[in-house]
Amino acid sequence: MDYKECPEQQLVELRISQKVTEHDFDIIAPKLEAFTAQHGRIKFLEVIENFEGMAAGLIFKGIRFDIKHLKHISHVAVVSDIGWMSPLSKAAGALVSTKFRTFSMDQLGEARHWLSTAEE
Repeated sequence: MDYKECPEQQLVELRISQKVTEHDFDIIAPKLEAFTAQHGRIKFLEVIENFEGMAAGLIFKGIRFDIKHLKHISHVAVVSDIGWMSPLSKAAGALVSTKFRTFSMDQLGEARHWLSTAEE
């Protein structure tokens, strides 16, 4: 998993290409918390190239993290060609006030543009 911060855009990019482990979460969560503490509301780009699942105990840990921090994320773009990812992401997006869009991998540039021009 790759984590990248773009402070000038108040943007975090997360790229997933394998199984998500607790170790991944334990490294990235504090970075994301520090970034939101420094920048307030941020935008989030999640590029899912390949998803081989996640560690069993991570689901509830991730949900607790999301509930606590989702208010700090104004926009989320999920980019993936995994067939079931888009409907799942759209369903999750319908449950939150965060502006949420899904894109295919060939639309990565469009996702970045949407986030860079998005306003609260």
